[in-house]
Amino acid sequence: MVNWRVIGLALATGALGVLPISVCAQATSAPRPIPNQRLVANNLTLFRWNPIGLENQLRLGFAQKLYDHDHKALRDNFAWFGTYVRLNPASARAAAMVEVQPASVINLRFSAEYLYFFGNFTFIQSRADPSGDWSDTTMKANKQGALGNYAGGGLHYTFEPLLQAKVGPIAVRNRTLFGWFDLDLQRGDRVFYEATVDTAVPARGLVIANDFDVIYQRPMDEALLSLGVRVSSVAPQYAADLAATGAKVDNSHHRVGLLAAYTLYDDGYTRFNKPTVLLITSWYLQHRFRTGQDVSRAVPYFVLGFAWQSDLL
Repeated sequence: MVNWRVIGLALATGALGVLPISVCAQATSAPRPIPNQRLVANNLTLFRWNPIGLENQLRLGFAQKLYDHDHKALRDNFAWFGTYVRLNPASARAAAMVEVQPASVINLRFSAEYLYFFGNFTFIQSRADPSGDWSDTTMKANKQGALGNYAGGGLHYTFEPLLQAKVGPIAVRNRTLFGWFDLDLQRGDRVFYEATVDTAVPARGLVIANDFDVIYQRPMDEALLSLGVRVSSVAPQYAADLAATGAKVDNSHHRVGLLAAYTLYDDGYTRFNKPTVLLITSWYLQHRFRTGQDVSRAVPYFVLGFAWQSDLL
């Protein structure tokens, strides 16, 4: 069975993302019976570079198997209800989440999140329109003064459909994120920089992101090695009147690169299981500030993470 937990550690943005609950993560050729009910905790700690970030994510919820079926395309089904907390030096987030996987090949996730920025580093920095300079250098220079960062928070709603399949040792998956922000900004501003998606997003509006992965998996005794290619895109959606207030700029970005994950062991549904080291290295194909304008195109997007899973029932 394909270890979707390993290869899905990061969100559709490929950034500081939320762990999926996938119940089909097994490295053995003969899959273990899936419990009808599970109380599951997932944890991910990660470091990110370009842009920089350090975060811990804890997710806790109840999973209910929907039906019994032996076919691989239908076997791994569930409904999950729970919460998650994301904490980093610049912000804290807490959310209620529902996840439904009617079949092994499709997963639907819904969440409502409250996020709060502490006002340190370069968060929150906001502007009247999306045409501002959102480069690392400029935002660091603007930490103080009229355009400086400040504390604040708001709501973030997401819908994430996932399609996934595996033939032999090759797995393919595509996750799309539709995220709607609802924040009150200072000075009447309508756009702010959001580090998870690394772009200027509307204070009340939509952001679309996508990750497409092709992955090769190789069992190694008790361990499982996953190696693959990831293509990532982020596209903020600005209202017509918002875009008209400034120059029409393209704040979307695209990356392509490599990912690797190494799961030390899989002991089934135990209290501490699937300890996994994750590595993602990508290069920007398009970005207003990371393809030579502020940061050299040669500098990679880099993520190093460690994840584990716990069954508490």
